[in-house]
Amino acid sequence: MTRTSAIGLVVVLAAGGACGGGQDGPPAIEVDRSACDHCGMLISEPRFAAAYQAAGAGPRLFDDIGCLLDALAREGGAPDGRFWFHDAATAAWMPGDRAVFVESPRLRTPMASGLAAYDGADAAGRGAADQGGRVAGTLTDLRKRTPEGGDL
Repeated sequence: MTRTSAIGLVVVLAAGGACGGGQDGPPAIEVDRSACDHCGMLISEPRFAAAYQAAGAGPRLFDDIGCLLDALAREGGAPDGRFWFHDAATAAWMPGDRAVFVESPRLRTPMASGLAAYDGADAAGRGAADQGGRVAGTLTDLRKRTPEGGDL
């Protein structure tokens, strides 16, 4: 192998790793550059953003928890996916199985779902009190009440 082809191979391998193949966590959001995979709006408030990855597919971003729920309802639910939400208290990504959701008319979310995710029931209880809302439950609870193909 020549020096030039060896350098080319290293560049190709490095680029392949940078494309997220085998990524094991939530996708990165570029504020005001990353678009919602459901409504197409740019994600400008990451604390309300969500992400989903179906088995064998790349991750998808959503600007609002309501967009993720609408997308799932229209796609038949995709029960084998992985989910991530931003904790409304810390703005850090968390796995979907830790998220407990708060619903409040005072939450001005990008697509007006009024939903925010919190890391655990205690944090959600505090968030509901702070926002004058109610604890809406887990992702499973939200998915049960989302009409097939309709909005929350």
